[in-house]
Amino acid sequence: MDFNAQWNLWMEWLGSFLYSVRRTTSLDAFFLNSSYLRESVKLLILGSIIETGRRLCQWLIERFRLQYFLSARFDEGDPAYEWLILFLTQENVWKNSRDFIVTARSSKRKWAVKSGPGAAIEGNADYVPSFGAPQLFRWKGHWIEITRLKDNQTVPYGSFKSFSSLQIIIYTREMSVLSTLVEEARIRYNETSKQHVTIHSVDSPNYGPGSIWNNVKVKFRRPLNSLILEEGFIESLIGDADEFLGLEDWYVEAGIPHRRGYLLYGPPGTGKTSTVYAVAGELGLEIYSLSLASNFIDDPFLQRAVSSIPKHCLLLIEDIDCAFPSREEAGELDDQRMRMYNGIGPPPFMMPQHSKVTLSGLLNMIDGVSSEDGKLFFATTNHIDRLDPALLRAGRIDKKIQYKMATKMQAWALYKRFFPESRFANIVAKAEGDNGTNQSDNAILLDEPLGSDKKISRLTELASQFAESVPADEFSTAELQGYLLTCKMKPLDAVSGILEWIEQERLDKRERAEREEKRKEKLRESRLRAKTAIVADLVGPLQEQAASEDASPTRSSSNPIPEPVTPSQTSRPQLENDPDTVRSLKINGVHISDP
Repeated sequence: MDFNAQWNLWMEWLGSFLYSVRRTTSLDAFFLNSSYLRESVKLLILGSIIETGRRLCQWLIERFRLQYFLSARFDEGDPAYEWLILFLTQENVWKNSRDFIVTARSSKRKWAVKSGPGAAIEGNADYVPSFGAPQLFRWKGHWIEITRLKDNQTVPYGSFKSFSSLQIIIYTREMSVLSTLVEEARIRYNETSKQHVTIHSVDSPNYGPGSIWNNVKVKFRRPLNSLILEEGFIESLIGDADEFLGLEDWYVEAGIPHRRGYLLYGPPGTGKTSTVYAVAGELGLEIYSLSLASNFIDDPFLQRAVSSIPKHCLLLIEDIDCAFPSREEAGELDDQRMRMYNGIGPPPFMMPQHSKVTLSGLLNMIDGVSSEDGKLFFATTNHIDRLDPALLRAGRIDKKIQYKMATKMQAWALYKRFFPESRFANIVAKAEGDNGTNQSDNAILLDEPLGSDKKISRLTELASQFAESVPADEFSTAELQGYLLTCKMKPLDAVSGILEWIEQERLDKRERAEREEKRKEKLRESRLRAKTAIVADLVGPLQEQAASEDASPTRSSSNPIPEPVTPSQTSRPQLENDPDTVRSLKINGVHISDP
């Protein structure tokens, strides 16, 4: 019984007492009802004794917990939270749960329950327990209690976001029990993740106590031989990264920050991101991926996100050049602002948004005082010329790796990758000359490879024909892969149709280039019209003022004043009627030209 309960009891008794006094007609009658007073006093004393006993028991329990309990909290988004969830799932702690959250199965990590020993529930749905009720289980002779806590935080625009955490209570006085449990959970997590690559990303700003990295996905590791790159390239990169991770003590002794940065640059579709996934899978590293194009990522958020990354992981920033807009993009933004100034453009919230990350914030993230050590930093870009030289200096970017369009050797390797000897060795030679054979069924899939040297050499010959037909340094490996996917079971059709595909691709690229050139031309015209309108608005009032001064009586009547010609009467209609020929304009001595 707390203070409020006692106060309410006192007020109730006092009200009853005053009511009794008011109802009595004499002092004798009041004392005749004194039994009610005695019962009220007894009740007050009993309540005080019970409240004192409750507080004493609570104090004893708290003292007992301080002496004989260990308590720890794991916040969602932190790597240790994932370790513990996997540990509890493998220990079948949630086997008696009766409340589930059913979601469609995806690459996003969810620790679902199991239908039996060692067998996960089959199907296209995940049955995730809500973890609402506290769970008690025994592990290595110690009782452990698990409770899931939720904290709802207000985020922008008046919505709420829920952040979860796990509270663990171990009934022991030995700290080593907690450390052993956490270490075993980490080992189990690493063993389970060997066949996968874990990718942490940020899909929304985090305003609560949880970790910033609020989205975790799992993908299968990519085999190194699936990367169609120059021979020895990926092995050299992995060897360099592995050497860096193993030399932490050397870096400390030498007084050099234990950081290493890689920049992968080149045309899109050449394998930059695939290389990062392959390196992470081979070295057993988790990927923390950031996109600087997100409208909620600014310098403080970037610093907080990178500071929360653990050691021995891989930080990936894709398309890092988006933090440095090109001259064309900057011109488009200026054009939108000018149109908005004239009242014909979109409102501010509909204008294109650019990255809020500054160069200074990016540099501080990489090698500033508060930057984290012990991680690999990978950045990708399609336009290395947009990057500031300060970003590319040694110590920030230690190794720059260029990716080019596919060579003939890469085309040959890609064809062999699609049509391996183990599955397509049984290409019947006589079927090629048989007019009655359906050419779309020219490959027979086998469960076991055949050992015919003639057939194997024929498949290699087809790969050489395919490579010879592909021009070097013109198409990316992604484009060639897209073509081979259209005939993935037809190795002969892949060779016979490659020339036609190349001509069609060249035609499509020319059309795209023409459309892009027309778009830029319209953009230049629109920008010129906007500048013309602004100058006309500024010069027009000055013309009117000059005309009124010239029309004063002091001027000789023999020299009549010509009627002023405003830009709205000449220049602007001329520009609007003939935008294809007008490239420069001069209004009252002010020259406007297309940049």
